[in-house]
Amino acid sequence: MAEGEDDGDHGEPRKDRLVQTRVPRDLESTLKREARRRRLTVSHLIRNVLEDAFQLVDDVVANVDEIVSDSVELARRVKRDAQRVAEAVRDAAEEDAGAGDEPEPLEHVYGWNRVVSNRAGACARCGAAIERGAEAYAGLSDDPKRPRAWLCAACGEAL
Repeated sequence: MAEGEDDGDHGEPRKDRLVQTRVPRDLESTLKREARRRRLTVSHLIRNVLEDAFQLVDDVVANVDEIVSDSVELARRVKRDAQRVAEAVRDAAEEDAGAGDEPEPLEHVYGWNRVVSNRAGACARCGAAIERGAEAYAGLSDDPKRPRAWLCAACGEAL
């Protein structure tokens, strides 16, 4: 039917256009099965899929600027926060260096956990050897700059 021709129903010209394409047999089967499942004609299903695909692409393209802007802003905030943390660590290190007094070797430990040692070590109080498989105490600390503190069973029991 040529453009502007009467479609035979109500004397009005048909406005839709016909587009034909070849598809593989398995895609044809899938389209027919989905159209039946959705109670649509294959033509309507294809039209809906195409419209949805173009709408999705349009939405992504329209939002890409916003996504990039948000990402740049997030990167700036992370950089700013990281600089603040680094500055605070530097300031704390300078204060520690200027203090002059040696801190108590176990003052950073806020608690002790009874464990069975999986490797050999030494007691932080008395220097006694802690053998693998022996009962010991692991120090719990929030200070990541300090090494893990260990107590032998005798020093741990004396707490």
